[in-house]
Amino acid sequence: MSQKARTAAVPESPEKTFEQWQDDALSSVLSVTLDNVNPKRRGRFYLKGAAEELREEGASVLISTATLERVLVARLDEDAVLTSGVSVFEYLLSCWRAVHTVVGNLCGAKGKGLDPSVREARVQVMRNAQELLVSYMGLALQFPDMFPQTGRLGRAIMADALLADSDSDSLAGLLPDLLTQLATRFTDDGLPEVIAPIISELGLRALLRTNHSMLQPGFRQILAALDTLTTNSQVAQAVPHMPTFDPIDCAGRRIQTGTALGPFLALSGFPSSDESIVQVYYADAPERSRQDCEALHGSLRTTVQFLQTALFEIVNRLVRSSAEGRKLTLQLTLRTIATNALRSGMQVDMTKVVDDGFADNLASVWLRLSEPFTNDPGLKRIDRIDPDWVMLRAMRDTQTGGLDDEQSQISTYWRELTRVNADKELADAYLERRLKEEEEKSLSNNSTTTPGFIPDCFFTTAAVLHIGTVSTMTRYKDMLKRIRRFEDDIERIGGAPELLSPMQRAGLPVVMQRWKDQLQTMRREKCALDAQMLDPRRLTNAMVFYRLMMCFLLRQVDSRSEFPYQPFVMPGESNEAQLPAEKWCMLPEFLIEDVIEFMVFNTVYAPDILIDSAAQVGRGGSNGDMGLRTFDDILPLFVVTFLARPKYIRNPYLKAKLVDILHMLTYRDPREDDDYVDTLGGNIPGKLRLHPSIDQFQSSLDENSLARAYLVPALLRFYVDIEQTGASSQFYDKFNIRYYIARTLRALWARHPRYVEATRRFFLQSIVGSADSNKATGETTTGSVSRDQRVIEEFVARLMTDTTYLLDESLSKLVVIRDIEKRQDEKRDRVDRPEPATTSIVANTNTSGEGNEEGNDENENEGDDASRLQDAERMAQSYVSLAHETVHMLAFLSRLVPRPFQAGEVVGRLAAMLNYNLDQLAGPKCSNLRVRDMQKRFSFNPRVLLSELTSVYVHLGLPANDMPSDEDTQAIKRFVMSVAADDRSYSTALFDKAYDILERCSLKDEHSLQRLRDFVHSCQEGKVDSDAMEFLESKAPDNYLDPLLASLMTDPVRLPTSDNVMDLAVIKGQLLSDPRDPFNRAPLTVDMLEPLPELKKEISDWRDRMLQERHSSSQ
Repeated sequence: MSQKARTAAVPESPEKTFEQWQDDALSSVLSVTLDNVNPKRRGRFYLKGAAEELREEGASVLISTATLERVLVARLDEDAVLTSGVSVFEYLLSCWRAVHTVVGNLCGAKGKGLDPSVREARVQVMRNAQELLVSYMGLALQFPDMFPQTGRLGRAIMADALLADSDSDSLAGLLPDLLTQLATRFTDDGLPEVIAPIISELGLRALLRTNHSMLQPGFRQILAALDTLTTNSQVAQAVPHMPTFDPIDCAGRRIQTGTALGPFLALSGFPSSDESIVQVYYADAPERSRQDCEALHGSLRTTVQFLQTALFEIVNRLVRSSAEGRKLTLQLTLRTIATNALRSGMQVDMTKVVDDGFADNLASVWLRLSEPFTNDPGLKRIDRIDPDWVMLRAMRDTQTGGLDDEQSQISTYWRELTRVNADKELADAYLERRLKEEEEKSLSNNSTTTPGFIPDCFFTTAAVLHIGTVSTMTRYKDMLKRIRRFEDDIERIGGAPELLSPMQRAGLPVVMQRWKDQLQTMRREKCALDAQMLDPRRLTNAMVFYRLMMCFLLRQVDSRSEFPYQPFVMPGESNEAQLPAEKWCMLPEFLIEDVIEFMVFNTVYAPDILIDSAAQVGRGGSNGDMGLRTFDDILPLFVVTFLARPKYIRNPYLKAKLVDILHMLTYRDPREDDDYVDTLGGNIPGKLRLHPSIDQFQSSLDENSLARAYLVPALLRFYVDIEQTGASSQFYDKFNIRYYIARTLRALWARHPRYVEATRRFFLQSIVGSADSNKATGETTTGSVSRDQRVIEEFVARLMTDTTYLLDESLSKLVVIRDIEKRQDEKRDRVDRPEPATTSIVANTNTSGEGNEEGNDENENEGDDASRLQDAERMAQSYVSLAHETVHMLAFLSRLVPRPFQAGEVVGRLAAMLNYNLDQLAGPKCSNLRVRDMQKRFSFNPRVLLSELTSVYVHLGLPANDMPSDEDTQAIKRFVMSVAADDRSYSTALFDKAYDILERCSLKDEHSLQRLRDFVHSCQEGKVDSDAMEFLESKAPDNYLDPLLASLMTDPVRLPTSDNVMDLAVIKGQLLSDPRDPFNRAPLTVDMLEPLPELKKEISDWRDRMLQERHSSSQ
């Protein structure tokens, strides 16, 4: 019987009794009958067994509220179900719809003619029937095996209704009422189990290709269906309690398919989630214009924004449904993070962890949940974020206010994380101690400290970003590197096929085409990733969160812990007596790492975000409601603070990344350098356009009082500290980091004299031995003076060592390149020049095999040359840049503050280094440095190197003014004698050759050239003093000579670790590179050395006496 017929069958005859109407109405809506005689009920299912049972009991065969359930159970009997061919749920749903219609009629116009009491009685009958039907529908959803199975299951029927258009499906329009009744009926009786099958069915459909792609409309219907379900507050409250919401056995990649929300969070615009985005949407993207690609990006980004907004609305309802729902949602997220921790690793099998799209959607949801406290310009709720959250939430079980972590997945993840400034042993001890303290507190006052939602949200969002957004950025950068390497290889091999063997050349066209096809695929994938990775909305949301993160971290080290409510106060330097706060040390290291990685990424790939008003949040000015700006106020403070106080961060890699940020945001293109020391010419600045963020950041530094006071000293100290990074590649890493420091300082020096003055003040500490120089200029010291004196000594030593190594490596690689290219040119000449016919005949008649072996050897040599050339070119590009910058820094600093470079412990090695490199640049070997297009290919400018190197001689070997002090005069004399005493490389002829080059190439003005001539003359005079020193050393007793260098001691000291006596300058120079006693390798510092004033006077008297005797004898 049709729905309309069943509804129309409801009798309206007033002459019928209530019982007769009730029987007729219930028979109609259930489409059953207990009376097989009534002709009006033909076509309805006759329940013979139920009718006979009622007759045997002497009961009425009229269907009533009292017998309704017996009748319904009889209808749901196996034989009845199989006979009808309609599934149990379909039948119950059709009955419910019929009842819904009858109730509507009774309450509407058709029921107005009835007596109110009659109408109310009839409505109550229908509502009772409706409640019973809803109960059985819930049971059919929970336990489908409880009923005979035929036709479609209830989960599929409900999913179809949720996915249907309400205009085309009448049931879709009734769903809100049905869901409300189901929720009301089962709220305290298994509602999570009732709705779980429906959501699981929607999840399965979300995984279908037609619904999983952003290019198909199906995903919108899926999200709308889930949105409809969770709009009901009771359903939203029940969802987190579903058995499929957070199953304990679901981990890693399985979370995407094995949890209730997984399939919906897996919907994504990332190519790893949907291959059709690359293969279809971006199929021809590499050939399209930039504007066309941006249009494609815009459309896809809009779609993803719709997706992520819908996901947020759904999860937000779960979080806000109840405290328990919030906790369970947090627990699911933390378990997802814990079981997908490998996503943030270097080598990760992406098939075992959630994909980029899932992680990005999860991050987007939690970023939106954080907005109420991150979008506040004044960050008024930052004080609610407890740095001890890891212990208070993630490490505790349910009995102590923690999470349900039966398999210890969550607690293990947070326990194993690297800490900001503590090793694992310290971290474990701290966690155990704090847990014990909380347990004792709970026992004493029957209460526990439980974090609120703000700290929960803060740390969870940070962790989701760590495994999601930040780790995806790393893979994006790796992909860009692969593309660049691929392009370089194709260009290099395709541009010089003659360098390949004949066999390789024969197959080159096929191989090149395959490579080009692979490159095209990679470019399409890059375009698809650009849409997500460079999405301004996505980056801005993360930037706003990291604004709060930077302020939170700064608040932990602020001397008053009042930032950002009050201006930041730089913490004191950490030492054995004053260590960073324990809670700071125990914070997860990734909190700092991710801030830095995110800022570096934006600086390189999306600099517009840095200065975007939405990302800035604050509007500048004083603290308070105006708010601090992300880029202009907070980032400079963050970088300067943790560079100035490096002891707060244990990992040197993170501190090096801070230098990366500084280098990029104070960037000056080396091709436009025009500030060479004492050198004419140079580049013309202003040709290359730099992003506005660079000038804006430098202006922020200029205006920041802490940056003015601490930045330059911090960079100079870090130049020394980075010698040890802990990485296997630390030897090479330090050169890159020092290059960035040098470029940053160079930009600062060129920008404002205050940075030059700050540099001068820092180095003056090595001269005055106190903070007097700082007090004289009205500045306070930014660190320990005694510590900085050691730093300055080590700085000079490192600068010398680096200059020697980098110039050596640069020049040696250029020689290799020159030799290989010379051989290649000779081979091209042979290939282009036809061989005589006799040669061909001899070759063809050679049967001994010797000719083939020679040909194979030649091919092997060609392959080796190609590989060596590629390696040499790559290394030369790096080493040449590093060498240029190191020499420039040496020239600049030796002019600004010469005295540290004239100190006795370094002056001998410095003079030898300068002489050796001068010989490389101006001596007989300089012709070997000529490489084709060396300026363009390697930015190698030997003339500038020579000019700046000779400037160092003048700065250290001549007084800077007409009235030098006695100390300056002695220091200058010491340097000049050291230069002249270097028998290995020093010669007047070498300086003459350098002078000729400088004059011929117009590299210096006449004044600078004259000073160079004056220095050479001083060296000639110093050679006489050097000869006298050789005479003294030949006559001196052994106890007057330094045991390492056999030089006459001027300031003898005793080494307490071995009881040996050495010259102070020699042992200090030794300790700069190796802080151990050179005789027994025991630890030794300068402070431990014991002066020997009596021996010093004895040597001095002997020296004066011997020189007087030598002078008398010469006359």
